[in-house]
Order: sequence, then C-alpha cells, then structure tokens
Amino acid sequence: MTLLEAIANRDRGALAGLLAEDVVFHSPVQTYRGRQQVVHLLATIGGILEDLNVTREVDGVTFLTARIEEHPMDGVLDQHADDHGRISEMTLMLRPLAALQAGVARMTRALAEL
Repeated sequence: MTLLEAIANRDRGALAGLLAEDVVFHSPVQTYRGRQQVVHLLATIGGILEDLNVTREVDGVTFLTARIEEHPMDGVLDQHADDHGRISEMTLMLRPLAALQAGVARMTRALAEL
C-alpha cells in the first residue's frame, strides 16, 4: 500500500509500517516528529481530504489533487526513505491558499474532537 492510499483509507497500521520511528513530517502549518504523532496526523488528514488522486510521481515526489469541502487543491508530497526503506522525512505543500485555509480549519476542528 502506498502512503497516499494509507492516508486516504485512514489505515493507521499501514501508516505505521511505512514510517520510520523517528519520522519528520513538515506540514503546511508546522513540523511533527515521531511515528505515533505523524500516524495520528496523517490519519486525521485522510478524514478531511476528498477525491484524493495521484497525478504524477517522480523520484520520491508525488503530485496530487484533492478537495477540501468545496475547495479543489493541488499538492506536492516529497518523501525520503531511510536505509530500511521506511519514510524518514516528508514535506507536504498545498495550494491554493483558500484550500489550505479550509484544510487548516478542518484539521483544527478534527484534532479538537479527539
């Protein structure tokens, strides 16, 4: 299972298997560290993204489209693996600003509900 499939399915077990213990995730808002925290965050992201599609993959960089509420968005996910093939660092970039703002608001609500 790919990282984006695991995110879309909110599959915490698959996410944990893909990530290094000391993974670093640079989100559009802040940086998160450690498998437990990043799995929780990625599963939450999977709950707010709709119509997630990969449009292109090039050397560890995935280009994607999705929708957050009524806002279409484009994104780039840059991934780096450790010596064991697990994701050790990733950076997510999203655009346009309206979609990013809608995503931040939805994530804030989703994380507060837990």
